[in-house]
Amino acid sequence: MAIAVLYPRYDHPAIEERYASWQTQMLLRAADEVEGLYFYDVGQSASSAADDIDDDHVLVITDPLLLPSSRLAVRLREALASTNASAVVPVANTTQQPKQFRPPFAPYLTLREFQETTGQLEAQPASIETIQWDGSDPAAYLCPITLLDDSDKPLHAVLEGRDVAISATDYVHRWSSLRGQIRHDLLNIVGTDARSVLEFGCGEAPLGEALKQRQPCRVVGIELDPHAAAIAQKRIDAVYRGDVREIVSILNEKFDWIIGGDIVEHLDEPWSFLSELRHLAKPGGHLLLSLPNLSNASIVGDLLHGRFDYVYMGLTCVGHLRFFTKRTIEEMLTIAGWSVERITPQDSAVTPAREDLLTRLRTAGIPFSEEDLAPSGYYVIAVNRVA
Repeated sequence: MAIAVLYPRYDHPAIEERYASWQTQMLLRAADEVEGLYFYDVGQSASSAADDIDDDHVLVITDPLLLPSSRLAVRLREALASTNASAVVPVANTTQQPKQFRPPFAPYLTLREFQETTGQLEAQPASIETIQWDGSDPAAYLCPITLLDDSDKPLHAVLEGRDVAISATDYVHRWSSLRGQIRHDLLNIVGTDARSVLEFGCGEAPLGEALKQRQPCRVVGIELDPHAAAIAQKRIDAVYRGDVREIVSILNEKFDWIIGGDIVEHLDEPWSFLSELRHLAKPGGHLLLSLPNLSNASIVGDLLHGRFDYVYMGLTCVGHLRFFTKRTIEEMLTIAGWSVERITPQDSAVTPAREDLLTRLRTAGIPFSEEDLAPSGYYVIAVNRVA
């Protein structure tokens, strides 16, 4: 029996969001039992959204950026058949409903590692709990088409007040906000004596807002995304909306600290950009960067399996245009005229796939640098030594 998928219409100016949406759809379509993918408008009534669907069961997606297993729809239908619930939902790494929350079965950093992890979870004995659903957005749920036919609520609210089964062996990954997450790690590095700060790629400026709450300082942001920039304008002193390379060329302020949290790898020509950026730093001013590590063992393991899967964010973010190791980070900053003060490895999740690769390398006697394969990325602090 075929299963239909209802998916929200989703468009975004940034490639990261667009690609994540395409990828979710592709993964859902991978199951043979999924016959068709139907699109709906957010806020559209359930009965209206389901009007053209003839299948008995439908998988409703309310979070367009989640990562599902390829057999999510089929497994949820099997789980629903074993209960008297109105619908069934998977567990997730983040959710408004506490009963739906489950930390990852094992750490993962890439799509391949995620798929291996979900495969191991799905091999566990079925575990289902039924609760009365609150008003939380479920991200994904499977139900009989009749449940939607009889509802005038929007799809994200259909389950409220109903008995819903939670399948603990079916897991979806929900992404955090690429532009809205506060970087506590960067906040802890910026000097408390900073009085003027520039953050390029500031997103919604949660970092800048936190800095202003912590210490007296002027914070200026640069952000390409118009929605994020509009939010940022309410949080920090000034926001320039546009391409960072163009904005940097017209700024005439000088800053104590310049921050780029996982932004440089999104630029096609970071060497000249960082060189020009140095002119905005006061003598002795600091540059703080966060950069992913291309030589991370999870990526190496993927390549050995013929994989390099782009995703919404992380090591293989689809928006990355340049890729770095610790050595090439040092070279880039030297070319740009910055004096590297320190490069600190970021803590990396110890994934089973990574440990398996390192064990096999040791066993085979193949020389390798664990110091370079372990970090997921690097924190970089450089200083402007030239007035």
